Amino acid sequence: MEALLASTFTVAIAEIGDKTQLLALILAARFSHIKGSKTAIILGIFLSTLVNHFAAAWLGNWAVGLMSPELARYLVAASFFAIAL
Repeated sequence: MEALLASTFTVAIAEIGDKTQLLALILAARFSHIKGSKTAIILGIFLSTLVNHFAAAWLGNWAVGLMSPELARYLVAASFFAIAL
């Protein structure tokens, strides 16, 4: 449980100020005079995140269908190493 909490805390701290949070802050400040704008901003970010993740999952599923499972495994491993650098 200690490892889970430590890793969750680390990721939460690393995500402070990411693009989504900054966009929400800017939009909320810009449209604060419009009634219901906060709800619309949160809903818009939520829906765009869902569409983005759906598109990524669909594209990944399509791409894996074009290659062997072994090649897919090596490509995923290489991408993790590239991100780590």
